[in-house]
Amino acid sequence: MISIIIPVYNVANYLSQCLNSVIAQKYKNWECILIDDGSTDDSGHICDNYSQIDNRITTIHQTNQGVSAARNTGIKYANRQYITFVDSDDWIDENYLDTLLKGLETQTELVASGLIQEFSDTTRQIFAPKKDYTFQLDEEHTRIFVEMNRLSLFYGPVAKLYKYAIIKKHHILFPENCSYGEDLIFNYRYLGCIKEITCISAANYHYRIIGSGTLSSRFRPDQFDTDYSQWKILRIFYQQQQMWNKISQEYLYQKLWGIVYDGIFGQQNIQKNIIDKIINIPEHNELMHWEHTFSCAKWIKKLFQYKCSYLLYLIIKGTRK
Repeated sequence: MISIIIPVYNVANYLSQCLNSVIAQKYKNWECILIDDGSTDDSGHICDNYSQIDNRITTIHQTNQGVSAARNTGIKYANRQYITFVDSDDWIDENYLDTLLKGLETQTELVASGLIQEFSDTTRQIFAPKKDYTFQLDEEHTRIFVEMNRLSLFYGPVAKLYKYAIIKKHHILFPENCSYGEDLIFNYRYLGCIKEITCISAANYHYRIIGSGTLSSRFRPDQFDTDYSQWKILRIFYQQQQMWNKISQEYLYQKLWGIVYDGIFGQQNIQKNIIDKIINIPEHNELMHWEHTFSCAKWIKKLFQYKCSYLLYLIIKGTRK
């Protein structure tokens, strides 16, 4: 019933743990598609070895094109009713597939479970709903959907079970021209094509956090533009689903405050024209209406309110000398 798609790139140190956890699944009716995306370490050989060990595992080698292209290749070769994505440096508990399948007891079109962030210092953080939910994507269930978003359960493709027929019918793929945020775009394209979601309180997907040098944890010069573009995707989705109400607006404008704050104060060499652009976004007035949702110094909010970009620039430059 399930196609497990695993993009692989230079993860020789972690790949065996990932694949062993797949083979150990209590649920046995799966195929696993490994896409070796031009690895330069021993990852490709490891993939081939596991394909020989278990005939449910298929390895596809391709030139390096990025994780989105690798996942899209996996979708192209998938043969089962449902798709789940696993990252090659992560691992899953033996009941992972069993748990996701239990969410299919209703007519749901997406099953999402919790996950555990595993840090290199052996600490961990669990992100999971407090209980199981099956709900419609409509105004009545806005609060539940927002809570799932606060847990970041719809931002990545892992810890989910997608219907292959929906992906195929609507030609839903990962955008290959993005270096950041492609997962969110894929998920919200899929969410826009369905009506019902099941969220499961179990957390049996282990998401490995490797150091602090990943793309999502280091500064990106285009961070504000990227985060702001993704925020607009979320807003459009809530509006289209008739979920644009006080609950969703509070969540989204609090999120936008964080994007604005990071865009101004997160850059090491901030330029005045960047501050001008951030301060003058069309949602300026709405942000001031929701300023109580975000915690930061009052003087920052005042300078933002009156669009004092030059003064902000001078203060930031002065504190970093």
